[in-house]
Amino acid sequence: MNKDYIFTFIFFIYLLSFTLFDIINDISEGVPFNHWLHELIIAASSLIFIIYKVTLAVKRDKTIHDFEEQIDKVNLEVDFYKKKIHSFKDGINEILGQQFKIWGLTTSEQDVALLIIKGLSMKEIAETRHTSEATIRQQCSSIYKKSSLENRNQLTSYFLEDIFQ
Repeated sequence: MNKDYIFTFIFFIYLLSFTLFDIINDISEGVPFNHWLHELIIAASSLIFIIYKVTLAVKRDKTIHDFEEQIDKVNLEVDFYKKKIHSFKDGINEILGQQFKIWGLTTSEQDVALLIIKGLSMKEIAETRHTSEATIRQQCSSIYKKSSLENRNQLTSYFLEDIFQ
């Protein structure tokens, strides 16, 4: 509960208490009915307001609690799917690595092949690997020759074909 609510509750509880105390004094002193009736209305209004504000605070706290539970559930789902994706990624990387070894690709060629499969251009691969585009083109030719594939599309589809079957 925030400070504004607490301050409001304290104020209205004080008002209610003071008014009830004053009503009791007025009745014992024989003050006319219409005077302490006004004070009774103030006391009742204060009590109704306190009940209303407490009800709102409880509902708000319940709503916040419900949202926190939903957030916890969503976070659990996110964690579950992150682990699942990580597992798939590890499996795909293992499959790619095994096939690259079967083809006899060097470590550099494996890196370039992976970047080709990820969809990077020759220029992007060269920038990523801090080398020239000519070197990347030469490595690509070697990859295609060793894999018996003709181009980047065939290299990519070679692996995607098995995934989507």
